[in-house]
Order: sequence, then C-alpha cells, then structure tokens
Amino acid sequence: MMKIISEVVFANWYHAFIAMFLFFNFIYWVFSFLAKVIFNYFETKNKVAKVDNHFLYPGQQKKEILQSIRSIFIFSLQAIVLQQGIVRGWFHIQTDMNWWVVLQISVLFLWNEIHFYLCHTLLHTKFMMRNFHHVHHHSKEPTVFSTFSFHWIEAFLLGTVVFFPLMLYPFQLLAILSLPIMSLLINLLGHCNYDLFSQYHSSHILKFSYRHSMHHKGGKGNLGFLLPWLDQFFKTTAKQDK
Repeated sequence: MMKIISEVVFANWYHAFIAMFLFFNFIYWVFSFLAKVIFNYFETKNKVAKVDNHFLYPGQQKKEILQSIRSIFIFSLQAIVLQQGIVRGWFHIQTDMNWWVVLQISVLFLWNEIHFYLCHTLLHTKFMMRNFHHVHHHSKEPTVFSTFSFHWIEAFLLGTVVFFPLMLYPFQLLAILSLPIMSLLINLLGHCNYDLFSQYHSSHILKFSYRHSMHHKGGKGNLGFLLPWLDQFFKTTAKQDK
C-alpha cells in the first residue's frame, strides 16, 4: 500500500503538490473542527477552563484560516522539493512497513521538538519578529485555527523540518506522514487556549497548552513545542511560569 502511494504521489511534481495540498487541508479542517466541538462540549460541562486574558480581535478566526491556507500552500510547494529530491537521489524513503516505524516516529518527534525550538528562537529575534513572526502573534488569544496562521516565510521555515532527517536516513513513508499529523495535533492543543491539566505546575510535561497560551499572551518565553526541557535548559521559560 505504501509503495503504491509513494509511486503515485512522487511520480511528478504536480502529483506531489496536489497530494500534499489535499492532505494538509484534510488534517487541518478535520482536526480543527473536531477540536472546536470537543473543547466547546467540555467547557459547557466545566471540565476545562480557558486561559483567557484577552478577547478575540474582530475577524480573528477568519484571518487565521486564510493565513493557514496560505501556509498549507507553502507546505505543498515544499512537497515539490521533496519529490525532486527523491527523483534525483537526494532523499530516500522506505515503503516497507515494519516495527521500526515506531522508533522512527519517536526520533522524528524529538527532531520536531528541536527543529521547532531552533526556528522559534530565530523567529523571536528582533528582525524576524518585526517582519514575519508578528503575524502569528497577532493572535494574543490563540484558537484552534491559529495552528498554521503564519507569514509565508515562517511557514517555509517550519516546513523544512522534513528535509534534514531524509538527508541522513531513509525513513519509512508512514513515519514521514506521521510528522505533520503529530505536529498539527500538538500545535492544535498548544493553541486551543485551554488549561487542559490545571492541577499540574506549569513546568509539567502535560501543561504545554497552558505554556503556549502564556507565550502568546506575554509575547516571549516558552519557545518549546510540547516538551519543557529545552526552555529549562536554555533558560527561556516565560517569567510568569517560573
């Protein structure tokens, strides 16, 4: 099955672009609307509480959706680079499926954490924030639709996450496909603006949604994705969380 998918998707550049455009749109819309319904339900049952220090600005969700579609377009263009890299032998992908995929997904998860922290640190330099990252930070109170709400330069930068691992090792296609899925899920939970585990201290691994909400509200600190350890090691934890 994976071999057939690989042959069809990477047969030419426009197959790769269309496949990735449909794939990213599917996971963005399905996960976003499911999350909205689920969180609204649990909020009405008083099971979760919002991290709510600001109001949504007029037209915020519409703007976030439009900017997310633009980011998906950038990710889809990057699929052409991936396709050309495979054709020209720069990248290699395994189409076999075996238990090694579990280890590979774990490695890609850790790489995603490192890549995001490095990119996010770069985006918070004065030049990058003023010119690019401010687009994402316009959402002081993030929503489930904020996940891909980036300037196109930021979208391109974050989309490079898949290239570096493939330069070093032929990961299984299933592991590669898991990367954007788990990235979107973590991103969505990080931007949902709910304190999902209010009983824990802000440094707890499960408090990542709270930490990222605090990042949006404060505008600095908490540069990590899900894990708090890189922020703790490099002393970039937000002041309000210390």
